[in-house]
Amino acid sequence: MKAYLIILALFAFMANSITTKAQRILLGEAILVSTSPLIKDADSDAFKSFMLEELAPAWNKSSSGATLYLLKADRGGRKGELLTVCIAAKLEDRKKQPPGSPFNDKAVVSVAGELSERPSDFLGRPDGYTEYHLIGADQFTSLPAIDLLGIHYIKVKPDRAGDFEKLVVHKLHPAVGHLVNDMNLLYYKAVAGDDKGSYITIYAIESVSARERFWPTGGKEQDIVKQLFGPHKQLALELSSYLVEDSYLGPETGAGAAYFESMEWTDYVVLDSK
Repeated sequence: MKAYLIILALFAFMANSITTKAQRILLGEAILVSTSPLIKDADSDAFKSFMLEELAPAWNKSSSGATLYLLKADRGGRKGELLTVCIAAKLEDRKKQPPGSPFNDKAVVSVAGELSERPSDFLGRPDGYTEYHLIGADQFTSLPAIDLLGIHYIKVKPDRAGDFEKLVVHKLHPAVGHLVNDMNLLYYKAVAGDDKGSYITIYAIESVSARERFWPTGGKEQDIVKQLFGPHKQLALELSSYLVEDSYLGPETGAGAAYFESMEWTDYVVLDSK
């Protein structure tokens, strides 16, 4: 009987591992983000069911190189909000998708086919989107698979944008783009859509539990953050010269990732149909 229970526990562990892996977002060179709010009085649970049980599976089965995900903010300025993203592994894969927003009715039908409902049944502005491209994508042989997407909306001085992108390629990505196995910082530029010309830092964190070892829920930042970012103090200071004043977390806060953290940020956790 004891051996039987051990075998059952082993199978449960394996099943859970597979499920966890299946939930993860595989980051890509292009990330398209819906900027549309839900229609007033829209049923958010119905929208989640439509996305997770119908639209995303149909899209992901038919689309080539681009995957649709639904996430929910669990920390930060947009806590509680849902976020729809479409991620293309390579820029070439993005070109295979419908132009403009992938979240409007026409784009969805062209990829996923006819469904029981359409995005316009839930979204107030289905054409609203922003398309981000990874800066210096050729620096990466692979990108991480993650459960948690921390988006920091960085504000780069307009007259320093070109030099900032050079900083990302030559210094930032080599340093923090390969920071540690369960958390890396990736820099993206908005090339189309509502926020064209802006930049974001994505804190690519392997899982919610991994975040706990850096920034535990209800607790203080852990020493490991200072240990990871401490060797990059000079780079952090250089980074601040490209950013709009007061748009980032300053060193006076005692934060280990001072300068790297934006004042405006949100953590999003990937959802699945289970």
